[in-house]
Amino acid sequence: MSEESQNETTSSGFLSGRLPIFLLIGLVVISLLAVCGLGYALFQSAGDKETDSETAEPTPFSSAGGSNPTGAAGGDAIVYGISDSSTVSVTLDVPLTLSMKGRDLAVQTLTINPDGTWAPSISGEDSVDWVYGSIVNYIMGLTPTGENKAMLESLIPGDQMIITTQSGAEFVYEFESSSLFAVNDQSSFSQLTPGLTLALLEEGEDQRLIAKGRYLVTESAGTGDSSGQPIGVGDTAQLSDLQVTVTGVSYLPNDPNTPPGFAFFIVDFQIFNAGTTAIDISRLQLTLIDEVGNQYALNPVASRLGEYAPLTGGFLNAGDSLPVSVGYQVPDGLVSTSVTLTVKRTDTGEQVLVNIPFSGSNAAQNTTVILQSVEVSADLASMNLIGQIINNGDQPVVVTQEHIWLRTPDGSSYLMLSTNPAFPWTIPPTQTLQYAVTFQTPLGTDTAVFNVLNQSFQLTNLSS
Repeated sequence: MSEESQNETTSSGFLSGRLPIFLLIGLVVISLLAVCGLGYALFQSAGDKETDSETAEPTPFSSAGGSNPTGAAGGDAIVYGISDSSTVSVTLDVPLTLSMKGRDLAVQTLTINPDGTWAPSISGEDSVDWVYGSIVNYIMGLTPTGENKAMLESLIPGDQMIITTQSGAEFVYEFESSSLFAVNDQSSFSQLTPGLTLALLEEGEDQRLIAKGRYLVTESAGTGDSSGQPIGVGDTAQLSDLQVTVTGVSYLPNDPNTPPGFAFFIVDFQIFNAGTTAIDISRLQLTLIDEVGNQYALNPVASRLGEYAPLTGGFLNAGDSLPVSVGYQVPDGLVSTSVTLTVKRTDTGEQVLVNIPFSGSNAAQNTTVILQSVEVSADLASMNLIGQIINNGDQPVVVTQEHIWLRTPDGSSYLMLSTNPAFPWTIPPTQTLQYAVTFQTPLGTDTAVFNVLNQSFQLTNLSS
């Protein structure tokens, strides 16, 4: 047999045998394995993306828009761990309605552009747009209809605006002022101070009208009058259109500026013009009197040592509030269970008496403040801080709203929603006061500071 004929026989036997079948099966198996591997890789990639989305850090202004990001029955969960407790899921308590000037406006949700510009929405005349995530200073926009513009322009100092949230909570704000801002001015969106900002969203304009309201804490403290009946620290005295509230006092016996044999006594207070015209506060005359009738005049050096700037006079515009301090030089070792601050308006003759507990030491230095627990409310929208204050001194300790706050490292002060008991808190000598304070839950931060009197507590792990 020739060599060519032998090769043809061998080739024919190869093609006619079982080997081609085995090769075909092998190729099919390899193809299936490749397809499975590719599918697994795609599935794993999708899983990684989903995990990244779930663990992403929330921001105060979410990039998620929509008509209602939280939904009717729950919403975007923002996870927080409080101190050493287990983590909890906190749902953002979105506002539902804004009530003002006899109108109830439905709240819709939107986001602003990264450059701070805010495009008008297509919401109706009876609705208002809320910048999603703004809860320290609620930012809302109104469509530029004639009725909405007239409503904003008709606001006067003292007009109230009420936000009702999904949980049923009500936040009350008092109109302060309105002015024109450039459309790209982001200062109106500041979240450092509790308040309400309303913007008239006029399309195509370089400026927009913005109205601002200050947050009001519901207080049960009485309001004093000018009948001569004394009021206490934390109460508000009404002198016609002027309101005066003493927020705190301090005794400085060892300040290097005090003359030998004397000490400084400082009173911090707030002045608010509830009227419609400016008031000359230099017409206020303040005198400190001890229980036997000795009078003490203002001391300029002592006044500069207060929590606020000294009272120097000038005009206070309608709707404005001014925190000031006044200081007095009193005898070192003065024996008096209380002193009386007399506040008199020389232009009207009205006066009010503020009774202030007194001791020969700083009362706050003789207290022990304990924070026992930090809890989340049933609706997961607020923080309840529970503790006690122990008065180790021999004089009463008075605690007002100004002595208690919750702040985050960026300087934001969060809303105080409720207290138990109501302000002012008075702790007699050697006695203990149990307290509970509820604040709006901070968002987008790891830490916050809770302060009572001169003692602060750091809350950590808030966003883990």
